[in-house]
This record gives sequence, structure tokens and C-alpha cells, in this order.
Amino acid sequence: MSALSKYFDQALEGVTCRDILHPGVGCGQFAARNLLGTVRSNVSFFVPISLLRLLLLIYSRRTMSGAIVRDTAWEFGAMMVNALCVANCWTGCFCLVTRWTGRIHDNYSVSLAPVLGSCAMFLMPAYVQTTHAKAIFVANLECWIKSRESGLIGWMRDSRLAGTICFMLLSAGIARYACETRHRTEFWFIQPLKRKTAADPGRVCHHQEESCARYVLTGMRTYFTFGAILELARRLIVTIGQLQQTPAERVRSLLRLRYRLILFLALYNGTFRFVTCLLARRRQQTQKRDNAIAGFASGLWYYLCPSYNIFNLAVCALTQTHWNLLMEKYAKHAFIQRLDRVSFSSLVWIGSMCYVTYSRAYYPWAMSRFALKFIDICSNYA
Repeated sequence: MSALSKYFDQALEGVTCRDILHPGVGCGQFAARNLLGTVRSNVSFFVPISLLRLLLLIYSRRTMSGAIVRDTAWEFGAMMVNALCVANCWTGCFCLVTRWTGRIHDNYSVSLAPVLGSCAMFLMPAYVQTTHAKAIFVANLECWIKSRESGLIGWMRDSRLAGTICFMLLSAGIARYACETRHRTEFWFIQPLKRKTAADPGRVCHHQEESCARYVLTGMRTYFTFGAILELARRLIVTIGQLQQTPAERVRSLLRLRYRLILFLALYNGTFRFVTCLLARRRQQTQKRDNAIAGFASGLWYYLCPSYNIFNLAVCALTQTHWNLLMEKYAKHAFIQRLDRVSFSSLVWIGSMCYVTYSRAYYPWAMSRFALKFIDICSNYA
């Protein structure tokens, strides 16, 4: 990197922001034009996401109401404001620092420019804070893994067996900690039962369903349906934008779902439920380690559908679950109480935005398609 920085400085000696960012126009004119451009580009990016969010809310609440539409519209507005702040503050700070210091400062001009605009995340709704921070963290982790030159990381990156074993360990950790914390493990595919809720006091399993078979099948059906709706909505959004297609081509486009992902979600949840019931019924009692064993066993299905998104989401879920557990365990300490008032999602977002702009300049080949699309469209390709 030091050698690259040396060549970077030599190549950009005497180069200004007008040469590299907005050739032919001044900073003020570019700022006004870029503001309008980012409004258009962010609308095209966040409208499909908001539609998908609307569908998921309707599915989870089993109803369609004005409150759901209002919540979705409010979140869409918040995402737009946040994205516009990041995009326009990034270009504005790039120009400001370049004109103030008279030069472009290697990666710092790129990576630190969005800091001011990223602070707008502190004002966003909790859902926007959480989802944005997780999404960009997961994307950045993929870039970091792909861009490492270590031989060990390279071998693990290419080995499906190594990835599956690591995922099984992550899955076991999530299940182990999730059953001890009061917080719900968000954006994950299992929710361990934490206490006995069965109507029959003689039953050792904790589920409310009449039989273990129904409990397992209910979980599989729920996540199969969830995965299918998610994939169909994703393909529908893609297909709508392809206006030149014939009706037959549109149907084929809609059917290009990630079927292995849908199957993974169903089998992962079903296996977890099956193993927890099997262990409980075998010894006629439940134990805390049952969730970890079931999580480890269900993680085997990762071999069927290896994915950076799923793996990195597991890393994120394990980190968040363990953090919640620690915050609850030491909740009586005054320092922890003050720490709990800090919006760590916003801090993660700020750091992640610095890394994603840095990666766009230095590791574009290693970035996920989501991260590339996000940074390019939301900045109007600046």
C-alpha cells in the first residue's frame, strides 16, 4: 500500500478536484448539479427497497393498513435524507479539503470525506440505523475477506468445507447466546425457545404446537414462504425495470429465483427445530447446550448454499447477540448504562461508509455487487 500511495501522489501532483471530480465546471455548479442527480439516483435505488419492506411488513403483520404505509413512507424519507447527506457531503468535503490544502491526500481525501454526512444517521429512525449499518457492514466484510492476500485466508475463502465448518460454529454461537438474552436476534433464521410455553406440563419440548412434527414443519413452511416471497419480490423489481422484454422473457426472468437459498432457509430452520426436539425427548429434559448443538447441526446446510451474504450476516448476528448478552449481564453498572445510550449502529455506519468509499477507490474488484451499486448510484456515480 505504501508503494501504491507513492505512485498515487506522483500521479496526482498538481491535480485539483476540478480535474478529477468535476471536469469543465466549478465546485459550486457541480454541487448544485450533483444534488439534483443524487435525488434522482437515490429515488431509483430506495423505491424498490421500500416496496420490498412494505411487502415484508404486510407478510409479518398479516394485514394491510394505513399504519404500515405510513411507516414505510417515513422510513423511505429518512433513507433518502441520509443518503443525500452522505453523497453530497462526500463530494463537498472532497472539494473543500482539496481547495483548502491545495492537493488531494491519497486515500484520506476519499475515505474521510463522508464522515460529516454520515453523522446524519444519528437522527434516523432505529430501523434505518440498524438495517443500514448491518447491510453495509456485511458488504464491507465481504470486500475485506476477498482483498486479503494471506495464504490461510485465501485457502479458507476458496474452501467450501472450511466455510461450512466456520458457519456451523457461528450458527452454534448464535443459538447459544440467543436463548439467554431478552433481545430478539434480528435478521436471522432461527429463534431459540427461551422458556417453557407448552400447554401440556408433561411435555418436555417448549413449543406450543401439538406435536414436534407440526413444530418442525411449521418452521420449514414459514421460512420457505419467506424466502420465496423475498426472492420473488427481488426478481419482480428487476423485471419491472426491463421494459424491452417480451411477456415470455418476463416470465422466465421472474422464475430465475435463487432456489438453493430458499431451500437452505427451510432446511436450516427445520433442522434446528428437529434437533432441539430430538435431544429434549431423548433425555426427557431440555438443557442450554441443546440450542448450540442444534445450531451447529443445522449449519451443515450452508454447504448447499455457500454465500458471502449469509456467512457475513452470521458474523453480524453473533456479534450483536453476544453484545446484547453482555449489556444485560452488566446492566447495573453506571458505565454500561451510559454506554447503552450510545447509538452504536450509527457509529458502525460512519466507519463503514469511510471503508466503503476507500474500497471503491482501491478494491473495486473485491466489493460486493450491492456495495458497488450502493456507492455508485447513491453518489450519482461521483
